[in-house]
Amino acid sequence: MFQFGFAKENITPKRGVKLSGYFEPRPNIGAHDCLFVKAAVFECNGVKTGIVAYDLIGLPRTVCDFFMDELQKAGIDFAGNLVFSAIHTHTAPYISMDFSPESPVDEDYIRSLAAKTVSAVKIANESLAEAQMLTGKAVCHNLAFNRRFWMKDGGVLTNPGKLNPGIVGPEGEIDPDIPFFIIRQDGMDKLIVTNISNHTDTIGDEMVSADWPGRMERAIQDHYGYDIPVMTILGCQGNINHFNVKTAFDQTNYAEACRIGKGYAAAVISMLYSALPVEIDSISAVAEEIECPPVQITDEEYNAAKKVVDELEGVVASEAKDLTSEGLAAGNPYVLRYFAKRITDCRENPMTEKRFERMVALKFGKALCIQTLPCEPFVELGFAIKAASTFPCTIIAAVANGYMGYLGMPDCYERGGGYETRPSRTAPAHDLAPKLIALGIKLING
Repeated sequence: MFQFGFAKENITPKRGVKLSGYFEPRPNIGAHDCLFVKAAVFECNGVKTGIVAYDLIGLPRTVCDFFMDELQKAGIDFAGNLVFSAIHTHTAPYISMDFSPESPVDEDYIRSLAAKTVSAVKIANESLAEAQMLTGKAVCHNLAFNRRFWMKDGGVLTNPGKLNPGIVGPEGEIDPDIPFFIIRQDGMDKLIVTNISNHTDTIGDEMVSADWPGRMERAIQDHYGYDIPVMTILGCQGNINHFNVKTAFDQTNYAEACRIGKGYAAAVISMLYSALPVEIDSISAVAEEIECPPVQITDEEYNAAKKVVDELEGVVASEAKDLTSEGLAAGNPYVLRYFAKRITDCRENPMTEKRFERMVALKFGKALCIQTLPCEPFVELGFAIKAASTFPCTIIAAVANGYMGYLGMPDCYERGGGYETRPSRTAPAHDLAPKLIALGIKLING
């Protein structure tokens, strides 16, 4: 028998807690909407798994381990079978275990997250009851764009600016597919889980928000007429965002989060009634650790970056636009120095311990698999894993069960361009993507 339980907790921070997502911490001045942690627990034949989804920017391995330890202390013996997923909103607090005085992390907030995670998972576990799963797929082609572009000078640039005459075309594709599943219980739909490949960075201000996933949930609830929970598991989006460079339309504000949320809701709603029941006669969770070394920089890279850092010493951000990644393409001196400093840190403040990340695959019968990736993967990683999967519905959970920044295919680093491929002290090695792809396929099909 397949069983399901659900619970959620409000994790909206108090006013003044610093927000992540950009180059400098911004103390929040209020909230557009609330943040939540949502816990879905599943059981079949005595085996339990689950998804814990957070309206946060990311969950480093140390934080996931902390949450698992707290869950185990509370008697949740299946904590190792959980997927910890973040929607990557850029209007949520900093998340790490660094509680040093100079850190922007709010220790009280992290500890409250752990307590609310325990509460949500415990209630979901205690609420298990017989349920049914349905799977489906929606498609949306017009809300996401590959944000890395070939330019007329022969190079590649990220976010080159709207209506830039130097643009030739996108470096790669988008993934328009939106696999989803529905949990039906007591004659009603009780949960929708969607897998969407797009960045969650549409607002750009100092107000807390769950960005377009929060607005999508509200629009789907309006369709149903009741507050059905909607979990957004972020797909591969390291080289994807919402900017249409062919228009001058302003796409950095809360209204844009609402527009995109409603657009994705419309795509999902249009396919809700084509979702079909699937048989779940077993569930399982398999996990494996993989070493993820940091990038190594050359002497040439270090010397060039050191020159920029020294020449631009004392440069400060004077306007809000100075604090966005688009400033790199525009040659903004503050942004140039910021990225150059990240390169010099690779040499001057290197990672000294080996880094291991944990990848998890949740399998539901022969119908559905959820595979985690502990990074912001380029869309090509998702294509490769899904193409090799034996499951008719495969969900790639990016920014899940760990977080080490952007990860592209090796040829993207060879071309360079943009900020996702630029080194930092925690950025992964350039040859790591094929290894994560191979492990993901092994976990899914093994």
